[in-house]
Amino acid sequence: MPATRIHPRILQIAAPFEGNGLVNCYLIDAPKKAIIDTGTASVPRASLLPALQEIGWQASDVRVIINTHLHSDHAGGNADMLEASGAGIHMHRADAELTDRDQYLEKYCRDALRLMGQADQISESEAVQLQMLGREWGVERRLEEGDVIDLGDDVRLTVLHTPGHTPGSASFYWESERILFSGDAVNGRGGRSPGFPLYFDAADYLNSIKRLRDMPVETLAQAHRYRWSAPTQNAIRTGAEVRQTLEDSIAAWQTVDVAVKDELGRDPRIQFPELVHRVVHTCAPALGNDPDAESIPPGAIPTIAAHMRTLPERP
Repeated sequence: MPATRIHPRILQIAAPFEGNGLVNCYLIDAPKKAIIDTGTASVPRASLLPALQEIGWQASDVRVIINTHLHSDHAGGNADMLEASGAGIHMHRADAELTDRDQYLEKYCRDALRLMGQADQISESEAVQLQMLGREWGVERRLEEGDVIDLGDDVRLTVLHTPGHTPGSASFYWESERILFSGDAVNGRGGRSPGFPLYFDAADYLNSIKRLRDMPVETLAQAHRYRWSAPTQNAIRTGAEVRQTLEDSIAAWQTVDVAVKDELGRDPRIQFPELVHRVVHTCAPALGNDPDAESIPPGAIPTIAAHMRTLPERP
C-alpha cells in the first residue's frame, strides 16, 4: 500500500486486513525511524514492507516499533516487523501484561460470545483471532504514563495512558507539533458502517476522551476512519475537526449510556442478548446506523457490557 506524507516527518499507510478491515499505520522519519502499529499478521508483508521499499527505506532503518494497544489489528504484525527490522517493541505496561494468548482470547473473544449465548462459535472465532495475531513476540520497553520516546532531533513522543478501549491503550503526543497519535482511544461513532464505538471500560474511556479534548492538539492521527458528525470519513483530523471528533465521541458515549440505563430501568431482568438488540436499535439514529437493521454492529457487545458494569448489580 503506498505511503502518504501527512507531515514532513510522518507518512501514513492505510493497510487492508482480514474481514474488509483497514488500519492506518504511521512511519516517523527521524534519526531513529519508527512505526506506530503493525496491523494484523498479514499486514507487514502485504503493505508495510512494500511501502518502506517504495520510499527508499530498508526494513532495518526502522529502529522503534510502537503499539497503541494490543489488539490483533494493531500488534499482529509485530513478529514479522521485528524479524525484518530488529527494532524494539514499545507498548504500555497494562497491555503488555496481556500478551499471553489465552488471556487475550478470554478477554477479547470468548467473553462476548458467552454473553450472547454463542459459546459454540468460540473455536471458530479463536482461530480467526490467532491467525490475525500471528507469531508470538516480546515487548522490549513497557511504557508508562509520561514516558518519552526520543527519536532524535525534535521528535519526542510523550506517552499518554488513555485506557478504555483496552486497559493499556496509549496515545502518543508530539508536543512541539501538536500532533496526537490516538490509535483507537477515540472511537467517534464507530469505525465501520453500521458501526458502534468499541471499549471495554466505559468510565476509563470517557475520562480519556475528556482528557484529550482539553489538550492543544492540531492534528489527530487515528488508526481507523472513525465516523463522526461530518460527511468526510478520514483518519486524519485537523484544526477544529479534532475537538469535534472528541465531542462526537463523548456524545456517542452518552447516547449508549442513556440507552442502557433506560432499557434496564424498564426491564431489570432483561437478558443480555435482548438488551443488546434494544440498545443498538435505540442508538442507531444518533450513531448514523439503520434502526431497522437486524445485524449487531462491530463493537456493540463489549461496549454495552462495559456500560452495564458501571451500574449496581441487577437483582
